[in-house]
Amino acid sequence: MEFQVGDWVKLTPISETINYNPKAKGARGFITHINEDSAAAKVLFLKHGSGVSIKRLEWIDLEDLSKTNDVYLDEDELYVLIDMALDIGDATWFRELTDKLPKELVGW
Repeated sequence: MEFQVGDWVKLTPISETINYNPKAKGARGFITHINEDSAAAKVLFLKHGSGVSIKRLEWIDLEDLSKTNDVYLDEDELYVLIDMALDIGDATWFRELTDKLPKELVGW
């Protein structure tokens, strides 16, 4: 499967060499970096497999990831991404994310 930076992914461990926490199976996040040489991706996970909101950056073998379109972001997750957009100075992404916040939180 071909992955790109920005792809939303789900942790679906199949590697026998790495023992992931069984509760992490199904964790969702997006790819921030890909290392083709080691066939791994750095993923910012925002949802634990149990559905709890998290913020965890991990290197994961590409074979243990699958693309997903099943992404729902709650307010806390949106704020994590908004902070990231501010950190990297991406004004367009910042505006896209703040447009998704409830209007009473934005102050319009």
